[in-house]
Amino acid sequence: MKILVTGGTGFIGSYVVMELVHLNHDVSILARNPDKVMEFHKFKNIKILKGEITDTKLLEQAVKEKDACIHIALNYTKQTGWEVLNDDTLPTVFLMGAAAKENVKHFIYTSSTAANDSLYMAPEEEKDKSITSVTSSTKQHPATFYGATKAASENFLMAQSYLAPMRVSIIRPGYTFGNPIAEGASTQGDKRFENIVKNALRNEKISIVKNDGTQFIWAGDLAKLYSKVLESRLNRKTYFGLAKSFTTWEAIALEAVKKCNSKSEVFVEDKGWSDPGTFWDVSDMKNDFGLEFDSWERIKEHLDYYISSLP
Repeated sequence: MKILVTGGTGFIGSYVVMELVHLNHDVSILARNPDKVMEFHKFKNIKILKGEITDTKLLEQAVKEKDACIHIALNYTKQTGWEVLNDDTLPTVFLMGAAAKENVKHFIYTSSTAANDSLYMAPEEEKDKSITSVTSSTKQHPATFYGATKAASENFLMAQSYLAPMRVSIIRPGYTFGNPIAEGASTQGDKRFENIVKNALRNEKISIVKNDGTQFIWAGDLAKLYSKVLESRLNRKTYFGLAKSFTTWEAIALEAVKKCNSKSEVFVEDKGWSDPGTFWDVSDMKNDFGLEFDSWERIKEHLDYYISSLP
């Protein structure tokens, strides 16, 4: 297939691009910095288009003659609702409309578990304790502008799917981690893995909140979900991109201390968070594609990466 990937030089995007290339697809990447991941220039079936996701003229050209569009590019650093609307929601809505106009057959949108981030970000007394398992049909309830743009874009995409024959799919990744997949590529933006290892190497205290954790997913496994969704004929389906098991930051910190032969104390603060916390239902991924992931061995490999790379 001929596929457009936005954000293809970013962390998740770089893993998805490598998965698609290994499956012999022709991939066009929309990226601000075409030379960020130099290894991509070695592949004949990768073409990199320089530009911003807000450049509507470029988007119109980029979707021409494509079989599918995988939209991964995002803006989560903006502070106000107006900025997020302009830099994330509007480009997403424009891109899906341009793709439909050019008869792109399949549009895959990268949303986030943040579409329901009030479940874990709201004050404890305001959290809906009746929801113990979140499914794709659980009502969206964002508590941040980032969550709001993901929820809004999902709804626009669903509406678009009724106005054109283009099939649409939504993937909601949770905490995604992994080593850089190629020279110049990045790891996840969140620094908690790195900071835990830093403290362990320095024999400094590591502070953790009791029961804080999630269903961490390795970026390579998440990329497999993208390829399976791409190959499917399913329409209007939403998948959580997460592992099946819940892992705590306490377990990760203790493993780091063990690996570093560290004297660090793991200080666990009890804020009354429930055990195991918010659980995301990944059964659709298993039922539709036979995919089910356990990330613990990859987490240990990721700790090894920081242990070997930090000064």
